[in-house]
Amino acid sequence: MADKLFSIRNYFFLGSYQSCIGEALKFQTKNEDEKQEKDVYLYRAYIAQGQAFIPLKEIPATTKSTDLAAVRRYAEFRNNPAAKKKILAEVQEDVASRNIKSDIAAVLAATILNESDNSEDAFRAVSRFDGLEARATKVFTLMKMNKRKLAMVEVKKMNQIDEDATLSQLSNALVTAFGASGKVKDALYIYSEMADKYGRTTDLEMHQAVVSILTQDYDAAEELLESALERDSKDADVLINSFVAAQLNDKDDEVAERLISQLKHEHPTHPFVIDFNNKEAEFDRIIA
Repeated sequence: MADKLFSIRNYFFLGSYQSCIGEALKFQTKNEDEKQEKDVYLYRAYIAQGQAFIPLKEIPATTKSTDLAAVRRYAEFRNNPAAKKKILAEVQEDVASRNIKSDIAAVLAATILNESDNSEDAFRAVSRFDGLEARATKVFTLMKMNKRKLAMVEVKKMNQIDEDATLSQLSNALVTAFGASGKVKDALYIYSEMADKYGRTTDLEMHQAVVSILTQDYDAAEELLESALERDSKDADVLINSFVAAQLNDKDDEVAERLISQLKHEHPTHPFVIDFNNKEAEFDRIIA
């Protein structure tokens, strides 16, 4: 049986958010479950593009859909800095009370927690769920916690479900990139193959650049990151890795300073920016 939503989901997983939105807007069905799943990825793509106000406007605060309610909460988390602390507390309470009811709700709870630099609770949020996206979130979270061996266990489970699935391939690439040095380039091959098959995206080029940095091919990393910035000049991960690559390539100080200034302006609450600001303040105190 054909998977009618494959393209919508796949574009989202690859970070091709405008293509995801385009496919979702064209999608027609009389099946309410399919319509709801389409809306979940449509609105998540809008959030990823920095347009969280759209799901906030279109998803009623009183929605009875568990998944759409989770999307709306994440949209508010991304759109309203003043509400972040309250939403984070709500999510932590949901995790502690095991009050998360679906894979999508678990993934979005983990996303909020990871973005708040709380990886342990993020892992708890998805630990009871077995869908591929929940498992991919476990892999990402475990890698964030420097628990690669446990991440590899999850990847093996994903491969048993569907080793050719995009999420399985991306998770394979992630654990491979930070594995034995002799296999790091295998991750680059996976990312390149995905780009050839589905088209280049900001996320794929950023991950290719990370692998290039790990293999000390700094020129290739810089080229990939420049291309990624042309696609999305505000992406936090691309800006962070561009900052790293600029330093590794011995670029002029003003290049790195420009990237840091942009990061501070566009993503003032990002964990990297918070940590950088703390280190700057600590340095200033030491030399004062």
